[in-house]
This record gives sequence, C-alpha cells and structure tokens, in this order.
Amino acid sequence: MDTAYDFELTMRLLFGDKAYHIASSQDSPSQRRKWVQKSIRKLMLIVNDLDTTLRHKQMLMGELDVIAKLVKGANEPPWELVYRFLRLTSRLLGYDYVGIKRYSLSYWQSLEQHYAALPSNGGGVMQKYSDQKDAISIRRSVVENLKSKGFDDFKISLVLNTTEYEVKQLCSNSALQWTRHKRRAL
Repeated sequence: MDTAYDFELTMRLLFGDKAYHIASSQDSPSQRRKWVQKSIRKLMLIVNDLDTTLRHKQMLMGELDVIAKLVKGANEPPWELVYRFLRLTSRLLGYDYVGIKRYSLSYWQSLEQHYAALPSNGGGVMQKYSDQKDAISIRRSVVENLKSKGFDDFKISLVLNTTEYEVKQLCSNSALQWTRHKRRAL
C-alpha cells in the first residue's frame, strides 16, 4: 500500500487542491504532523458548526482535543491515536455511551452542493439554470394566482416572504403585465 499517496488523498478530502502533490510530506514527521494538526483544527471548526446537542458537540470536541495532544509531540503516533480516531468516528455516527446509539445521523445538502454533484451523477451541467428558470415560472404563476384573488403586490410579498420589488419584477416580465394593459384598455 502506498501510504504517501493515501496521506495525500486523506488531506485532499479536507483541503482540496491545497494538498495536491504533498505525498512526499508523508515521509517527514514534522510535515506530516503539520498537516494532521491542520486537519484536526479544520475538523474542530466543522464540529463547532454541527447542528447537534451540546453534549454531543462536547464529546466530539473532547475526542479531537485528545487527538491533537497525541499528535503534537509524536513522530510515530501511538495506538491510542488510532483508538481515538475510531472513537471519534463512532461518536460522529451517533454512539454516546458504551454500546448505546443516542444520536441519529442526518444528511443534508445545500443547493450549491446539489448542483455541483449533478455532473458526476450523470446530470446535466445546465440543470441549475433550468431549475432556476422553472422556479421563476412557478413563482410567476403563484403571483398571477394571488393577483387573480385580489391580492396587491405588498400582500403577495408578505405571503411569499420576499420584497414588493421582486413581486413587481415577476409581474413585469409575465403575461400578467399584458392582462393589466388589456384591462386598462377596456
């Protein structure tokens, strides 16, 4: 097994192209330690932003603190470090007490992450544009529906949790503008 390449791939998971071509750093204890400490700090920031209970967050941070201390002075990390990483992983997956799974793992994706993943999953690169265009059409039809029920732009902006200006923009580019013009002419 090529541990240098494994080291680079592991760091690239967290740091992307900043960790490109660092495989040779794996042979230098000080460089390897620097990268591992950097990754632990990044993991701490990620754990700090997790939407979980205070206890769960404290336990995760506690594991990362111990891991950071074990890495700090060791050229060759002890087996305890391996066990701590396994414990951290177990806690991330929801285990709290001995053998008790207390937290449920959940997953969500931001819109940007969703659209970034589409091409690698066989989706089109123009899907975001298409969806946004379609979303505008749907908003426009909702505005038209509310207008037909007698709501003004201000009320519609409250209902849709947007600005009155955005509602007017939707109206200005739609067939609704044409029907207003037609009504005025009658």
